[in-house]
Amino acid sequence: MEYGIVAGLLVVSTLLGLLWKSRQGRVVTQSGSTISLDYREAGKTTILQFTTPLCAPCAQLKPRLEKIANFRSDVAYRDIDAIEHLDLANRLSIRSTPTTLIVSPEGEIRARINGIAPAETFINAIEGTIPVRSVTATEETVI
Repeated sequence: MEYGIVAGLLVVSTLLGLLWKSRQGRVVTQSGSTISLDYREAGKTTILQFTTPLCAPCAQLKPRLEKIANFRSDVAYRDIDAIEHLDLANRLSIRSTPTTLIVSPEGEIRARINGIAPAETFINAIEGTIPVRSVTATEETVI
């Protein structure tokens, strides 16, 4: 009986882990929301990374995103603490960290990338050359 419970817990935890892993690095387009100049750089595509202080994947992803911004003059990088900016995180439906938003120079959110992804994924999202799942907001939100 005890072995059956342990085996069941292992199966359930493995399935939950696989589900979580399958959602990491997925790119989703998002339209209908705009980001104010308080959180982005005017005239540049901005990478907004939502983090939390104890998020190890956030710390791992940060140098990758900074490197992209350093090598491209048309891209800026911003790190936003989701706890300090809880109202903004709630309005943008940030439910886990790291969550990265690709914001156009006009302030429109082009893509949302949850978790860690290769640098190529972020570059392709910036350039708009990656196949993504589309999500449309029900109303325009100015943040």
